[in-house]
Amino acid sequence: PIPFDKQELPPFPVDALPQTIRDYVVAVSESTQTPIDMSATASLGVLALCVQGKYQIQGKPDWIEPLNLYTVVVADPSERKSAIIKHMTKPIDSFEASFNQSNAANLNFNRAQKRILERRQRALEESAAKGKYDKQAMDELTKELAEFKEMKPLRLYVDDVTTEKLITVLSECDGKTAIISTEGGIFEMLSGLYSKNVNIDVMLKAYSGDCIRVDRIGRVSESIMNPTLTVLLTVQHNVLSGMMSNNTFRGRGLTARFLYCMPESIVGERRYRTEAIPPEVKDRYSSLLHNLLGVQMKDNTPNIITLSPKADELLESFSNEVESKLKNEYSDIGDWAGKLVGTVLRIAGILYRASTIRDDFLRNDDEPLVVDEDTMKNAISIGRYFTEHAISAFSTMCVDTITNQSKRVLTAIKKDSISEFTRRDIMRKCRFLKTAEDVQTVLNHLCEYGYISPTGAVDTNGKGKPSQQKYIVNPYTTDMPL
Repeated sequence: PIPFDKQELPPFPVDALPQTIRDYVVAVSESTQTPIDMSATASLGVLALCVQGKYQIQGKPDWIEPLNLYTVVVADPSERKSAIIKHMTKPIDSFEASFNQSNAANLNFNRAQKRILERRQRALEESAAKGKYDKQAMDELTKELAEFKEMKPLRLYVDDVTTEKLITVLSECDGKTAIISTEGGIFEMLSGLYSKNVNIDVMLKAYSGDCIRVDRIGRVSESIMNPTLTVLLTVQHNVLSGMMSNNTFRGRGLTARFLYCMPESIVGERRYRTEAIPPEVKDRYSSLLHNLLGVQMKDNTPNIITLSPKADELLESFSNEVESKLKNEYSDIGDWAGKLVGTVLRIAGILYRASTIRDDFLRNDDEPLVVDEDTMKNAISIGRYFTEHAISAFSTMCVDTITNQSKRVLTAIKKDSISEFTRRDIMRKCRFLKTAEDVQTVLNHLCEYGYISPTGAVDTNGKGKPSQQKYIVNPYTTDMPL
């Protein structure tokens, strides 16, 4: 028999990753005994978190992309998703903790300054209420308050967050944050778990850097000019199905913004005794991430990465290839594929910046940031990988009813060790099939996939009952997973 859901998906092109990232990804995969796709995809999300908002990449003179990504790894329970995320984000956690510890005194001093300014303001207001209004002092204090920049502890990512709180976090973190989670609860919140309304505006706007303005009764007005959000999720298949079946998510383009990784499970083949992550590999990975996180922007302006002529030619050729397939080969994922070239451009910028440790804050103006030919080839290779997995993800979300019904019929056949039956037998055992037409449709489907086969015999038992075709069950059906 032919498995219903069996799809041969390409493995992640790990050689397309920069050396430091590649070595760590391979080591994590070996240590955790997980598909390399999981740690490789997670590495892209982590790198995007590190560089988002600090860099942008220019495809053409009038086309600039930010470097944030939305990624989701789809795997069943016990696939060690949490272990992957823990390994990949450990340097981020250590950088955040170290930064906040070293800046604790400055943070406390900043808070004290704010309290002092607020007390002075209250004192002047009380004096004015008593008829002692000092306009000059009030003007100076008002200006001082307006120019005062309140410091917040460094917070590089969140996990369990509502859309309303996410906007506040973006505002407090200079428009940059990330969602990293080993669960898919964010989709329940986006679909209205608490508010009863689907609210995905912040996810849509923060992907492309569109201005976010929030003015609501009972809330302080918030305005974020250039938001950048990175999303890294590991979810189960049922979460993906729920995400994809949400008409609002698909209709407004949320599902088109994600890169999908659907690795083949290796459960049942994992080894207990594995190689630990080499310390030098771990140190290089940590040093690279700390370097990226420590980059400062000049004049609060992102560094612009450009393309070499060869890289530009490769991207143009890839763009023409994708465009030619949008109405045919990619028609089922047209919304996703329409963003593919821009996504590949983002990946190229991320790969380029992650290829070496450097201090861009102190770099010379005559040292441009330019993506070379090899880096663009690697980005396109990764883009092709995610294309195949996106096709699988979008088809999985629409597992048709007949396939699900066929699986249930096969479960009943295997449970009772049935080797021969008629349509009438199936109707008695599978009450969820309401009509003879429904049953026949499922039987035809099972015949097409080789699970059953019609025989030349017919069932003539029963007075007044019409004869029915008999079917035999493929002996290999009992060994096939459903």
